[in-house]
Order: sequence, then structure tokens, then C-alpha cells
Amino acid sequence: MSGAQGVGEKVTVLVVDVQNKILFPQLAGGPDLKYQRLFNEDMVAGGGGSVIKPGIVTDWEMSADGKTWIITVGDGIKFHNGELLDVDDVFYSLSTERGDEATRLLDMGCFEPRDTAYLKYTVSLEKGPGPNQITYAQNQAAPNFPFNFSQNNQGVKAMVMPVDYMRTVEANCFAQYEEAPIGAGPFKYVSHILGTEYKFERFDDYYYTQENGYDEDRTIKFEFLDLKVVLEHPTRVAALASGEADLIEANINMLKQIGNVAGSQTVWQDESSHTWFINVDCWEPELWCWTKEARQATQFAVDWKTIVDNLYGRGANLKGWVWVTENAMGYSPELDVSPYDPAKAKELWAQAGLTDGVEIDIWTWEAGDLPFLPKVSELVADYWEDNLGIKANVNVGDQQSIKKAWNNRQLPGSFLLRTNEARFDGTSITRGGYTNPKIAWRILDNPEVEPWKSIADIANRAIADVNIETRAQSFTETYKELREMAHWYGPFSSNIPWGVGPRIKTYEPWILVPYFTAVWTIELK
Repeated sequence: MSGAQGVGEKVTVLVVDVQNKILFPQLAGGPDLKYQRLFNEDMVAGGGGSVIKPGIVTDWEMSADGKTWIITVGDGIKFHNGELLDVDDVFYSLSTERGDEATRLLDMGCFEPRDTAYLKYTVSLEKGPGPNQITYAQNQAAPNFPFNFSQNNQGVKAMVMPVDYMRTVEANCFAQYEEAPIGAGPFKYVSHILGTEYKFERFDDYYYTQENGYDEDRTIKFEFLDLKVVLEHPTRVAALASGEADLIEANINMLKQIGNVAGSQTVWQDESSHTWFINVDCWEPELWCWTKEARQATQFAVDWKTIVDNLYGRGANLKGWVWVTENAMGYSPELDVSPYDPAKAKELWAQAGLTDGVEIDIWTWEAGDLPFLPKVSELVADYWEDNLGIKANVNVGDQQSIKKAWNNRQLPGSFLLRTNEARFDGTSITRGGYTNPKIAWRILDNPEVEPWKSIADIANRAIADVNIETRAQSFTETYKELREMAHWYGPFSSNIPWGVGPRIKTYEPWILVPYFTAVWTIELK
């Protein structure tokens, strides 16, 4: 690159955590996007919120029934090893989740059955009709397909991998790839220490420039980036103050300390994650949470506004319902948190046939993106005891072990408090949670019997609407009915502050997209 900016300059970014610590994208987890999107590239570009743009995939066309998509792959895009990216690479990458490649990797023992969950929707995945095109057909409407494979999505399945290279490193389930990953993202991989540190170097042939016909120049403005995982909040702030870090993932508990660092500033990444209050597996009539009146009662019994105002301030937003944050598709003020109404809570509790003395376990953990979840759980327990006579036991544990118990259906009748990634388009999580009993976070036991069939039918009404003019309103109406069922609720979403050190002039993270975003907007002074 002629006249490249920031030659020799390095930016150091400190983040709270990663998840699976895997470089092979199909086995990585959501928080691993913090490093995945530095060296890998999603199929469709993004811009935050609802904005998706041509990227590696330059065009996408949906059939009238919403079940078939034809995507077009762009020309002139390079992988880090110098090879040109083409339709075969995108086809392979799609196939590792939606096609024969996923089945093959399952047979090899590289995948678990849950890694192939989307195969149940695939009718066909084929190259064509044009030389740079792929046709993907599902057995149900998929109007969210381009969003799910864009930089705005909350997962890692959209990364494009070089098929020829992947064939050479697939032995031992891509163990060699973990030592030498190759992608098409804005940085090249240099080295890493598992789960601790990831080093990258700018890729000077990154494709996303105006010269190549794109809407902006996303060339990185410095040469090196080190991403380090540092759990302790004081350590991240101290690194910002000493100049050892330039950008730190923060939370509202750190704002004062960041403000005390000379020359620093705070930049907000709004609607980055949402709270997720889950009545777990309320499938049996003998469970306290079998009736919607019981579930609703626990919402009205808590003063959510007081909790948020006292604990979070600017760091949280009371608008929305679970993943349907204020700027998400389908949001309406009617979805906002229920008002504090102890009398109504008592009335609903009585309608459910419940009295004092019900015992409920609350499970939670310390979340990096939103602090104080254990404190929130304790406050919820106090409100429940005062207003409904509930004996709530707050269990604070390890995120992975609690998730494992939840996924394995070991916490029926419990209450789970966690955070989750925000997203503009909630089609996939609505489908997974309310229509697919195989998905880990499902509220359904068997979607073919009542009362679950009626709930699945409500969800499917919105999912089936492929009309761009009516789709948002269809989701609004569906979300209102699902909110009424009260299996899940999310009274507030979180706005994530980033601590920006004195060397950095600007950083503009995207709204409504989780994790570390828009690294090309970082400009040094």
C-alpha cells in the first residue's frame, strides 16, 4: 500500500473475555468475535443496526416465498496468503454450517450435533446459476439470511475461509489451522497465547476501499494491533493510565477511573447486549412457573427502574423486551418493561394458585459486559420475598458451568439471569427459542402439543412474513404476544463504554452490534 498511514504504530486493545478460544471460526463462540473479525471477514458487510452492505457477497436476491436466496461473490478479493477469494471459498464456508461439509465434519468427530442444527432447514446448497453465484434453498422462509451472514450478526458462522488451504489443515479437526490461520479480514494473524493475547499485522491488500468500488475506505490506520484478555477492571484502567493500552472494554463501574486518566475519553457502544431473564423449562404443571400468571407476577413484583437508575445510569436502557432493544426491528414502546405494581403481582400470584413459601433458585454469574448481575439477583430476590413471599436462593457461579447445566436441561423451574448479544433482526433467536425444541435456549418441550403449539404458531406468524414493508410490524405484534407469555423478559439492555487513551483521536463503534466493532474507525493523533 503506497503511503500507508501509521507505519510502525501499534494499538493495544484490552477486552474482558473470549469464549471458546478457537481460531477455526465454525467452532468459536460469540465473544471470540473480538479477535475473529480482525483476521476473518464475514460474507456481507455491515454498518451497525439495520445497515448491511455489499462486501465479499456483493448482491443477494430472495425468492417471492422467502425460501431461496441467490448470492453473488465479488471479484479481486484476496486472502492473506495472496490467493484470490472466489465462489468456491464462499460455498465451502456456507457448507460447513448449511451443507454437506457440516455432515462430513460431524462424521469426522470435529463437530457435535448442535453444530449442525441448521441442516434441518436446508433443502439445497448449490453453485450457480451464474459463475460467481450460489443458490441456497430452505424449507421455510429465511428473510434474515443476509443479516445472519453479515458483520452485524452476533455469531461467527459467516466467516469466509480459503477452501484449498482448509483442505490441507483439516486433519485432527483443524489443529494446524490453530497455529496458522488464514482469513480475508483487515489484519493478518501473527501469533497468540491461548485465551490471553492475540497479535495482528495490517493486511495491506484488504479489499474494502473506495478504489475497489465500495462506499468507504476501511483500511486500517496503523500497522499492528495487540488484543489482550484482562479480566480485572483495575488492571485495564491502570494499563490505560500507563499507556500500555490504548483502548479498553469497560463498564459503568469504571467510568470515574477512566475519567481520571489524563487525555482519555469514553466512547459508548449503545445497545451492545441485552439482559435475559429466563424462567427455565417450565414444562410441567407441578412447577411454580407453569402458568403465565405466575411468570407475570414475578415481573410486576420488581421495581426495575429503581434498580437500573441506582446501579447503571447511562450504562443501561429500559426500553425494549429481551433482544428487541430500542433500535431493533419490531420495537414498540408497548414492549417496554412492566411498571412496578406489587398489588397486581399479588393478584396474579393468587390467580396462579400460589401462596407464600415458594422456593426458587436464581442462577447468574459476573458478566463482563454488564456488571452487578449478582447484585441485581439479590435485589430481585428481596422484591420477590417482600411482595410474593418467595424464598429465592441466589447462586453465583461460573458462566460455562451454569450454561452447561442449562443447556443440558438440569435447571427446570429455576430463574436464570444473564446477558446476551443484541441484534437488529431477531428472526433466528425467535425461531430457535419458540419453534425448535433442539435449540439450547428453547422454551418449548414439544412444539406439536399444547400449550407449546400455540406459542410456536405465534412465533411463526412473524417469521413467515417476507414482505419488507410489513415484516417489522408483524414482529411487533408477535413480540407483544410472546412478551405476554412471559417465559422470557429483558427489562433493560446495556450500553458498553470503551475507555479510549490519549493516543487515539477517534473511535466510532457500531450501535446494536456486540463485541469489538469498526476497528478501521480508530485514528491516532
